[in-house]
Amino acid sequence: MREADSHLDGVVVLGAEINWTGSKADIVRPTIDWQAVKSSNSSCSIALRVAPFSVSDRGSDARIQSVMFVAKSLLEDADKNQVRLQELQLDFDCAQKDLTSYRDWLPLIRAVTRSTRLVITTLPSWLDEPAFAELIREVDGYVLQVHSVPMKNGTTMSLCDPKSAQAWVEEAARLHVPFSVALPTYRCSAGYNKSGKLLGVAMDSVQPVWPPNTRVLEFSANPDDIATLVRRWQKSRPPELKELLWYRIPVATDTRNWQWTTLTAVMAGRKPLHRLEVFQNGENPIDFSIANSGEADAEIDSVVTATWNGEKVVASDALPGWTLDVQNGRAVFTSTAEIRLPPGAKRQIGWLRYEQPVSVQVKLANKNETGR
Repeated sequence: MREADSHLDGVVVLGAEINWTGSKADIVRPTIDWQAVKSSNSSCSIALRVAPFSVSDRGSDARIQSVMFVAKSLLEDADKNQVRLQELQLDFDCAQKDLTSYRDWLPLIRAVTRSTRLVITTLPSWLDEPAFAELIREVDGYVLQVHSVPMKNGTTMSLCDPKSAQAWVEEAARLHVPFSVALPTYRCSAGYNKSGKLLGVAMDSVQPVWPPNTRVLEFSANPDDIATLVRRWQKSRPPELKELLWYRIPVATDTRNWQWTTLTAVMAGRKPLHRLEVFQNGENPIDFSIANSGEADAEIDSVVTATWNGEKVVASDALPGWTLDVQNGRAVFTSTAEIRLPPGAKRQIGWLRYEQPVSVQVKLANKNETGR
């Protein structure tokens, strides 16, 4: 929250998630540090995620009552802790065929939120539905989520296609209703069955047990692509596009999310700096390491070549994840698997011991390059 104060205009705190067992609500409520929220200079909103259900099914009335109850309790918690919420964000992935019914029960939620703005998240697939224009006029604002994991096993490994995002924004703007756009900052793994159907998604806090024969693929947000998209909108965007939301804020314990160095560069519409360096430590033996001195995660699929004159290598080793080939005056460390290195991180790759200390030159290259 303190870091967010220096980068963002506000934050959206996850207040609760509702899943369903029949018509019974299974409610998960994160422990919110309200004191941290209260001491922040950023504006605060709260999000309520609701698992999909068919509004036309039996038991839908009970489910809607549960949503109203949880929404009311979130607003009361914020009020009790003297935190003024800017909005309640309702994240409900409604089936496209049910958008009209969704519109019909939104006034019930609005009656609960009262003076707090009611904002809903929406999907690009809804844009062509006749009921969409009526749906977004029932609320104070909406967020167009232009990132997702494919429901079917496809060829793209990206969570956000810039060309599609640009087209969706232009389509949404033609409705002449102000909106926000949500962009991704994360990686995730998705499991698909034999027929290519999505079984589930694994993120930092969610690690499902995949059934046998599950095909697991990794999807990510490409910071260069998204920076280009942001830059384009900075230069020219529809007036209806009011703000960008980022899913999600960097947290030190997350391993599948951008760090602040990456996010701040992308927010500025600038591609993050990409830089890997090789370091030597010690006189004899010499330890070699590879470091990410850039601003974005680096995929290490590399070859490190060390060369010298004269002295013979008497002992050497490569550390896990690397192989080593030593010949006369030359040692080649080759990564055996893709390694992800976040900004500022360093990884040892191996060492060489000589008969006498020598001066060693190193080169770093990708496996598909001749060197650089």
